[in-house]
Amino acid sequence: MRRIVPLFLVCSLMLASASVSPVQAARPPEGAAAAAAAAPPVPTRVGMTLGAGDWYVGATPPNVDPAKPVLVFVHGKGGSASVWWDETTYHGTNDMYAYAYNNGYRTAFVSLHPEGTMWANGQLLSSLLNSITSYFGVNRVTIVAHSKGGVDANAASVHYGAAPKIREVITLGTPHRGTPVADLAYSDWAGWLAELLGQRTDAAYVMQTGYMDYFRSVTDGLDPAVRYSTVSGYKCGPVFTALWLGCMYISGEDDGLVPVWSAEKPGGTHLRTGYWDHDEIRMGSRVWSTIAPRLTAAGSPGERAVAAPQPYGGEAAPGNLILRGGPVSGGSAAASFPVERGVTAVTFHVLGSSADLSASLVAPDGTVHPVKLTGRIDEGEVLAGAWIGSAEVQRPQAGEWRLEVTGAKESAYLMVAALEGGVQAVLDRGAGVSLPGESRPVTLRLLGPAVAESRAEARLVRDGAAALGHAEFRSEGGRHVALVEAPEEAGVHALSVTVTGTLRDGSAFERNLVTSFAVFDAGP
Repeated sequence: MRRIVPLFLVCSLMLASASVSPVQAARPPEGAAAAAAAAPPVPTRVGMTLGAGDWYVGATPPNVDPAKPVLVFVHGKGGSASVWWDETTYHGTNDMYAYAYNNGYRTAFVSLHPEGTMWANGQLLSSLLNSITSYFGVNRVTIVAHSKGGVDANAASVHYGAAPKIREVITLGTPHRGTPVADLAYSDWAGWLAELLGQRTDAAYVMQTGYMDYFRSVTDGLDPAVRYSTVSGYKCGPVFTALWLGCMYISGEDDGLVPVWSAEKPGGTHLRTGYWDHDEIRMGSRVWSTIAPRLTAAGSPGERAVAAPQPYGGEAAPGNLILRGGPVSGGSAAASFPVERGVTAVTFHVLGSSADLSASLVAPDGTVHPVKLTGRIDEGEVLAGAWIGSAEVQRPQAGEWRLEVTGAKESAYLMVAALEGGVQAVLDRGAGVSLPGESRPVTLRLLGPAVAESRAEARLVRDGAAALGHAEFRSEGGRHVALVEAPEEAGVHALSVTVTGTLRDGSAFERNLVTSFAVFDAGP
């Protein structure tokens, strides 16, 4: 699990950074960043749709080098062409266009459907590449894609005939195997909130790990002439933001939305995992020095090939969490949960559909820890529009805790409690796509302190709705094993697992895990 950073330490670091002198703050990064000194003219829009289907051509650099490939920049979920030269969400102006311009590259920037699937966007991108290659008089281009844009590019290449027009695709924080945050949005814990926020979009749906299993199974290895290179990040986003929450939610290294294991495309070449969050990984000042050698050469030292195509399985589901969520019926809601002895800290993240929602955590001794929902998740994120607040408790009292929520009757909430120490639940939901009605083995292991007894159940849901089925786990060789029967209905199904029990010292524990898997009639 990721270590919980005490909030008082975060605040101290924020204050310390605020005390830096204006001269220090204005000092440009060293090295390759000097190439971005001159701000280029704003790209010119081609087309009149004012939305998906538009593309922009960058200004011709004074030092243009015709031998260098034309760079086509592809945005991610919720974005548009301008994300490559406008303001980022958290880190100021994106200088990626400036880096390309000042290094002599011709550039183009596309606007796809902000919340479209890889199928809709892949088809649109393939069409746009016809126009772009014709405009520049070239046969092939190099694509630089952020987040879901890398999946859209992969779809264009394999499924919509764009491969002959693509020299290479460089992906920056792309969820090639999906993101657990999308799984959460379709679970029964977060379903009410996602529905109220209107965030069950096509883009969020296909970013579930289960759906990306399916996409990988019908895509990998079918465009061998196109090179793929990947870049990933391992930095949490700013405190009290969606990328901060995602960092706490996802186990292992991630950029606040995409785990490192997902950002590495099967069969591609991984260039670097750097200290970047998901918002800044698309910035020239962060990653240009990493991708520049790849733009003009066959490769560079330090690169490594990602293993041949492997469907996601593994033990990537978060295992240190307690989840609660649902509607605020009658203007209030309450939920209880245990915290066991040995937990050294817990951070409670509460999301609400309205800023008017208020929440408090009540400890076993009656101490109240209020949570103020002061931040709002930005557009383009999986739970965009939700209000978020956090509270950290060091050395939490063992026993039954209670979450109390009040708000409008039409509102909903989600609590994600990230624990430091205590029991770790590790879930393996198996790999690949299931056939309708097929039984799928799911395995759960418990790590950490000695457990006296435990029990687990799995709930299968579709689109955060009522459970489609349940499965009880049985103990088998120190593990919990369940056979989950895949529904007859094709699609992606969320799997919520709850494990409860007691430690040998008598204290009760609970952990909640969420994943997904795909059900389709036929394989690739």
